[in-house]
Amino acid sequence: MKQRLLVSIIIILAVILSYFSYVYRSSTNAFTQQMSDAKEYRTDDYRIAIAFEDGVPAVGNNTAILQLRDAKGNAVSEAKIRGQAEMAAMGSMPSMRAPVIFNEISPGFYTAEFALAMRGEWPLKLQISKDNKSADLSFDMATGRSGLTISGGGVSMASEIPVNDNPATFPSTTGVDLSSNKQGFYTVGKYLIKVALLENAKLRQGDNPLIITVQDSQNNALSNIDVRLLVKSALEQSMTNPDTKQTLAQDSAALVTLLPSTDGRYQGTIALPQAGDYDFAIDVSSELLGHGDLILTGQTGSSELHAATATPAGISHYTCSMHTSVRAAAPGSCPICGMDLVPVSKQQTLSGVISIDARRRQLIGVKTATAEYRELSKSITAVGRIAYDQHSASEINLKFDTWIGELKADFIGARVERGQVLFTVYSPELLSAQQEYLETRGRLASRGSDDSLLKAARSRLSLWNISSADIRALEQRGRPIEFLPIYAEKNGVVVNKSIVSGSYAKAGSTLLQLADLSTVWVEAEVYEADLSLLEKGMSATVNMRNLSEREYPAKIDYIYPSVNPLTRTTRIRLILDNSDGELRPDMYAQVHFNKELGKRLWVPEEAVMIAGETRVVFVDLGSEGKIKPVLVNTGQRTKGWIEITEGLSGGEQVITSGNFLIAAEAKLKTGIAQW
Repeated sequence: MKQRLLVSIIIILAVILSYFSYVYRSSTNAFTQQMSDAKEYRTDDYRIAIAFEDGVPAVGNNTAILQLRDAKGNAVSEAKIRGQAEMAAMGSMPSMRAPVIFNEISPGFYTAEFALAMRGEWPLKLQISKDNKSADLSFDMATGRSGLTISGGGVSMASEIPVNDNPATFPSTTGVDLSSNKQGFYTVGKYLIKVALLENAKLRQGDNPLIITVQDSQNNALSNIDVRLLVKSALEQSMTNPDTKQTLAQDSAALVTLLPSTDGRYQGTIALPQAGDYDFAIDVSSELLGHGDLILTGQTGSSELHAATATPAGISHYTCSMHTSVRAAAPGSCPICGMDLVPVSKQQTLSGVISIDARRRQLIGVKTATAEYRELSKSITAVGRIAYDQHSASEINLKFDTWIGELKADFIGARVERGQVLFTVYSPELLSAQQEYLETRGRLASRGSDDSLLKAARSRLSLWNISSADIRALEQRGRPIEFLPIYAEKNGVVVNKSIVSGSYAKAGSTLLQLADLSTVWVEAEVYEADLSLLEKGMSATVNMRNLSEREYPAKIDYIYPSVNPLTRTTRIRLILDNSDGELRPDMYAQVHFNKELGKRLWVPEEAVMIAGETRVVFVDLGSEGKIKPVLVNTGQRTKGWIEITEGLSGGEQVITSGNFLIAAEAKLKTGIAQW
């Protein structure tokens, strides 16, 4: 009985183990299938591929699948992978975050569920760590857009081997001996490289095991160096996406995982989806020997791999007249339009000079103009506003606490004349001072007005801004003035008022502001780039938005010493006559300047191409349709012209139309590498 029970338990355990083994293999195969189209990225320690269960990130819940391997291609388990997707703040909307936490579900495979609140850009940051190895990566991610683009922390492995858009898929490399030695090794710079199918098998649709052997020039095996293999169908290279105008080949190129051994051999399996011709790019690099590339071609049904055709001597590459982004190592047809590829000489590449025949000039729409010395002026327009003349402004305040009696200047805009009563004030402290003065004057009348005590009493009143006329009136009345008048010291207009009749005012507070509007200021903002053309005393004309028929002559009175860091403008001040009173503070104004620039070298603005801090002009050399890119320094711009301060001479013919197409063809290499 016990024996039967034991057998039953063993059978049940075997069934359970078989089930879980099947589930594990099925899940692993499923994950592997999902990750087959995912791009792979590399850091110093890891290789990472990410895919989404639904193909693309979407609003709502998402499931991401991540495959993690080490630098040699081995699965990495028990790693800690944490991240966050974040949509940046927009206007009043704060930033939004979505945590992304991966959990391992099978060796080297991790999944994470996260929710995106709305459509748009959700840059993704990941942190990967295990033991003492860590990596921080950043990706560009957006809803509805397939795939991720790495933006920091690593590189795309597919982009590390250059791929072109033509049947000669990979660029020819320098230092490659296209004929192999007796052992089948190609000399590639300082490397010897051999690629062979296992047991001399023939290439076929499906999996093809192969071995890459790498040696130095002394036939010493090179192990544990960086060796990569990129496979691409020659048929796919002629297929073009009509929406993006880019070949599908760049996305369909497959990077093959290679496993190294100790004898300089690197083994991998290439999966060919269909019969046909294929190109194989082997990329080898090490700190000691540098970098090397070998391009081989092969065909299903054949066991031989051949070196790609060499580029003829003196020829840098081949390109299409209409699609200059196409670069090929050998003659052929343009994958976009089908036109024959034309050669580009190494001399042209080095000098930057290109040749464009008359037919292509007509197709591109090339036009020219002459760089010439001429006298031009520059018009500068600035926006400003009317302000009162602060030189004529005054504030009315008192040196004692008081109550306001009758307010004569009782509204903003009221005109006042010098000596006019503005308002009256009542102050117990002032009444006491008046009474003290009268009593002192009565006691000391026999001593005369020069008595020191009497002078002191009178001076006290004067220090409180009591006028001599009011003091004389006080002496004549013989009793204190209850509501003392306050007078205007100059002509003006009330521009600010903080009191009303009966209000209380503290000593030192501003009660009224007066300004003389017979002259006004215009304060205008001038761009930093135009500042060097302006100077104090320079004439200008001012137009008012609501007084468009009038022009006011003005001169620059002051240029303020600072620049607004946000607008990159500097404030200037002009003085206008306003004797007729039509100009009012805070009215908008347009200020116009005209600066004579003198005789300088000019070209049409269309002739100058701008790339960051670089300025480039294409010079038409005339002979055989040659065009040369020239770096220039520029100065002022005015009336459709731009000043050339360095790089050109007068009389040279410059291209003014078709520049962008010419720039694409020229590639702007030597001396213009930053383009």
